[in-house]
Amino acid sequence: MAASAATVFHNNENFNDPTHCTMTHFLLAVVLLSAGPAFDAHTLDGETVSGELVSLDSKGLILQTSDGPSTLTMKQLLGLSPETKPQKLDTKPNLWIDLLDGSTIGAKQYLVTDRKVTVTLLDNRTVQLTTAAVAAVRFQEDGDAINEEWNRLLSRKADNDLLVVRKGNALDFHKGALFDVTDERVKFDLGGDLLPVKRSKVFGLVYYHPPNGDLPPAICRIIDNTGSSWAASTITWQDDLQWTTPTGSEVRCPLAAIRHIDFSGGKVIFLSDLQPENVSFMPFFGSADDIPGLDRMFSLRTDTNLQAQPLVLGGKKYSKGLAMRSRTEVVYRLPGRFSRFKATAGIDDQVRPNGHVVLTISGDDKQLAQLVLTGSTPPTPIDVDISGVRRLTILSDFGENLDIGDHLDLCEARILK
Repeated sequence: MAASAATVFHNNENFNDPTHCTMTHFLLAVVLLSAGPAFDAHTLDGETVSGELVSLDSKGLILQTSDGPSTLTMKQLLGLSPETKPQKLDTKPNLWIDLLDGSTIGAKQYLVTDRKVTVTLLDNRTVQLTTAAVAAVRFQEDGDAINEEWNRLLSRKADNDLLVVRKGNALDFHKGALFDVTDERVKFDLGGDLLPVKRSKVFGLVYYHPPNGDLPPAICRIIDNTGSSWAASTITWQDDLQWTTPTGSEVRCPLAAIRHIDFSGGKVIFLSDLQPENVSFMPFFGSADDIPGLDRMFSLRTDTNLQAQPLVLGGKKYSKGLAMRSRTEVVYRLPGRFSRFKATAGIDDQVRPNGHVVLTISGDDKQLAQLVLTGSTPPTPIDVDISGVRRLTILSDFGENLDIGDHLDLCEARILK
């Protein structure tokens, strides 16, 4: 009742119509009295809104904060996390299931009858799928070498289902058609012979799917306390959190079992996750060609500082970002249309108070921003309009002190839709 009423309030198109004020006030009172658990909502603007969850659907959410109700649209959301994290389950997955939509499910049982799939999760919830939604199932875990072989099998082009078995430290596979799966047997058609293969001998299953068009886009990714990560094309909250995967599977989960809901897909990209189109480094004296390997030693670093240690500005550690020594220029071809470039810039704490750089940010060869950063400058937020930009160029140039201590960190350097 509470969440349903909240949804009506959330979608009320006549909220500003005086003739609807009485109903609006009534609905507002209902949702505020029956708000759910406390959550932190993270926005694209870098803000965190904390409060009790009142409403959540595919359009956005409402949180009851200390200052009153706060409404956030789907476009504004970056992530949603409970203030109290659910406990991790003691049980570990017996198998992993990959869906065509990118969902990865940790489970303890996988059964197939007439192409209908029943998955039993670690908390004993069951999910109904079809084999048309399943990309692969892995029944065994092992070391890095086997993992690499498995990933190569998943990436190969195939025109049949694959039954994958392990032989020593290698994987082998048979082409055919997969049918029913139980805890004891996998029925597999090999050249017209229907074989009951022992499950204990099977490393994994790879399902063949002919091209059949694009799946609906995912609006978020849901991570629960079973370790599963679900792509969701629709989402709603009533008694439980409910969502539909892009492959059409319907899932329910108690809200108390949700670890995080990630709404960032396509909205924000960290530059350290992109491959630069070009990186050029020039030392203060001479050229990078004079000393072999100099460009690799002092050029761009991603997600670490120039000493391969954590990025630290003003005593705060950052897990994402770029580290650049003067004079370094890096060019990114942006994968789509983005509106803002944001980062926190400064000289890395390890070398302060040394350092003096001129940071220039350009878009399609047009200068968008320039600032001087020194070892005594506090961490500086950067927010640049990059609307319409196709190529983003970042230059860390020499300042007034040769190149002494010119260790520039661009922490959480990211582009946003």
